[in-house]
Amino acid sequence: MVLLAAYQVLLSRYSGQRDVVVGSPIAGRTHRQTEGLIGFFVNTLVLRTDLSADPSFVELLGRVKEVTLGAYAHQDLPFEKLVAELQPERDLSRQPLFQVMFAVHNTAYETLTLTVSP
Repeated sequence: MVLLAAYQVLLSRYSGQRDVVVGSPIAGRTHRQTEGLIGFFVNTLVLRTDLSADPSFVELLGRVKEVTLGAYAHQDLPFEKLVAELQPERDLSRQPLFQVMFAVHNTAYETLTLTVSP
């Protein structure tokens, strides 16, 4: 959430916009039974954060946390259904609800050991 908040501040500063909307993929494996299955379960979350009133970073982080946890609570709603319900103006050159994605890949890493030769 800290990385997302920093990313949205950066986007806000570059674009001059105070209402920043970012898409983020989510694994879509909310049930233990689906964890071992092979297949594509990814869904897209739409994360909209209000950066108006020049919030402190701690206040912004609270807003991002609220938005993100709300999106996680509704992650089973397919992105296509959300688009169909909201019916935004469509343009084939971009996504209907956001123009930028934010993805963090959790990968296992090995401990790096450095040795110094005498």
